[in-house]
Amino acid sequence: MKIATLVKTGDGPLWIIPHVLAARESGDQVVVLLPAPDHTDSRVARELTALGIEVVESPAPRRRASPAAQIVGIVRLRARLRELGVDVVHYHLYASALAVRLATLGTRITRVYMVAGPLYLDNTPIRWAERVLCRLDHLLIASSADIRGRYAALGLPAHRMRTLSYGVDLERFSPADDERRRAARAQLDLGEDEFVAVCVAYFYPPKRLVHPGQGVKGHEVLLAAWARFAERGGRGTLILLGGGYGEAGERYREQVRAWAARLPGNEWVRWVDSVTDVRPFYAAADVNVVSSWSESYGAGAEASACGVPSVATAAGGLPELVDEETGWLVGLGDAVAMADALQEAAAGRRTPVARRRGEAARVRAEKLLDRRALSHDVVAALHHAARVRQAPRRGLHRAPSPRPSSGQSSPSSPPSQPSRPSHPSRPFPSLSALLAARRAGRDRPDRGALAGQVRRSSLAALPGRAARAAVRTYLLRTDPVGYARSIGVRLGADCRFIGVTAATFGTEPYLIRLGERVAIADGVRFITHDGAATRLRREHPDIDVVAPIRVGNDTAIGMNAIIMPGVTIGSDVVIAAGSVVMRDVPARSLVAGAPARVVTDVEQWERRMLARSVGTGAMSPQRKREVFLDRFAAELAADPSDIVSTAN
Repeated sequence: MKIATLVKTGDGPLWIIPHVLAARESGDQVVVLLPAPDHTDSRVARELTALGIEVVESPAPRRRASPAAQIVGIVRLRARLRELGVDVVHYHLYASALAVRLATLGTRITRVYMVAGPLYLDNTPIRWAERVLCRLDHLLIASSADIRGRYAALGLPAHRMRTLSYGVDLERFSPADDERRRAARAQLDLGEDEFVAVCVAYFYPPKRLVHPGQGVKGHEVLLAAWARFAERGGRGTLILLGGGYGEAGERYREQVRAWAARLPGNEWVRWVDSVTDVRPFYAAADVNVVSSWSESYGAGAEASACGVPSVATAAGGLPELVDEETGWLVGLGDAVAMADALQEAAAGRRTPVARRRGEAARVRAEKLLDRRALSHDVVAALHHAARVRQAPRRGLHRAPSPRPSSGQSSPSSPPSQPSRPSHPSRPFPSLSALLAARRAGRDRPDRGALAGQVRRSSLAALPGRAARAAVRTYLLRTDPVGYARSIGVRLGADCRFIGVTAATFGTEPYLIRLGERVAIADGVRFITHDGAATRLRREHPDIDVVAPIRVGNDTAIGMNAIIMPGVTIGSDVVIAAGSVVMRDVPARSLVAGAPARVVTDVEQWERRMLARSVGTGAMSPQRKREVFLDRFAAELAADPSDIVSTAN
């Protein structure tokens, strides 16, 4: 397979290199498209060329080009991709996404968009446009759970999304021991016992339509917090590591620097231009600060890998990395709360509590940010998207054949499939043959045609009810979603059922309505009819307690959960295994227990799940087996008697 990676700039996106190398390791041909002159004169291009990766000029239109030039750029990009003969385009950054989506319309090229950050989704017009445009991506890879949640809210189906971050090189970025820490502080002329906070971020100039008047990295908020920290008697050094992004960024950096010179504590602020190796700064730091208004993981990722706790705003994906275990999370733009966190970090530096925070940050990074594993998972996702894209669509070329009479062949029938004579003595296909044909060529059976075939088959000797039961039993085993529809359950697209039985949907399945992308595990029961009411029938012969059940979109119902009559479950809900749901469940919540109650919200649950994830979701079963046996070798090798005695 040939994969083209496309970005709008060669200034900065070194994070594409691991994906490119992983694709080459998997046997794919890879080409990277960068705009001129970056395709020859940029750090990304030089590193890729040194690694033997082909880099070519991207004719994608530039951001401020005229409408005519934009159209010409789209046409040229389309021609270039066809000339290169690519199967998949893997693109990053929103400008690249717009160009590739339009340039590849009507082609067989698979489009995979990897979203580096959510800033553009903070723009209302763009967000509304993305409701439509995101459906042009055959697969969207979100670099954080926050980004995935935003696209889910825009209506993008779950099966067309993956959550895979760009990750960090965990070998290169590792916690510093005392010796490395002392060496780094000496190199940077910092006192051994001095409190050091570092912020690693470019200075991006304010944007007109998103967070106007503020740079997206929130340097103004951080400097205001540092001034408050200094006013309260705080002492230390704040290192602002990063130059301006482009000429406008440099002008903005100088403006911020001039403004900050009038603030308390400005004499303890160091302004350091961008460097190629940030590790000495993390080695010297007591705390990392991320003050962004919008972010995926940002510098919190590398800091976590280095075992440095972070003070971070609750922007985008940062809460997935930073919480009370790994640092301090503050509200967007809240300089007061940030100053409080800095004061606590300064007071508790080099204590057991600080050490535990750093260790927890490293553990979180190992679970979420292993770049090598994530890069191979990204490539696996590209392959999966291509397979799905190139697979023949079932049922698109099916057409009813004219039924011949008197045993004559239909003129339109292909020679390989002669028409069936109508002689009554010839046996008709068995039910299993009919349904096997359905599996091979249809998404759902034509129920009228299937019923007619069944009546003419050898099942005609059975009562009609038994024949229908046989069909439903077969569907129950082979197509549980189709079975649910056949008994009257109303359900949306992309639902997934495991272990459905004839008892799952109760006695009134037609009173059950499920939204889109609802997942049901083994043993779940929907009860629309309260059978206890029958004991009152002697005094009240007509009593019946029945009520419908409604379930919103993107809800997962765990094993052996019971949903009682009249319950409405909101969208984006998790029902824990074994729950007995007797009351309505609010959207975006997790409920558990008997009776079920709200335990947490899905955002916190998602963060916990991501922290526990072993990162194997996109792997093949064989690869998973290898990873699991390697990862859990020590636990599996432990003597069970030792486990019991330890527990006691």
